[in-house]
Amino acid sequence: MSNDKKEGKLVFHQRTEMIFKIIVIGDPAVGKTSLLTNFCGDKFNYEYIPTVGVNITKEPVTIKDDMGKDSTVNLMIWDIAGQCN
Repeated sequence: MSNDKKEGKLVFHQRTEMIFKIIVIGDPAVGKTSLLTNFCGDKFNYEYIPTVGVNITKEPVTIKDDMGKDSTVNLMIWDIAGQCN
């Protein structure tokens, strides 16, 4: 155990991973799942298969900051089934 932890000091570490939660909602059969399938897997399914409940996907995205350093953020994408009223 480090001396800082033994003495009860707070120790902060740099965050190594960022996760952003994105929830996609909307009417049924408007293309929510097709959009996400194309974004996450570079695929497209021509057959309509409705989402039952929720489909959760984690997609890493690399971004470049102002200083030219690459950082990776993770998008946790929730594809919620469309609801009819």
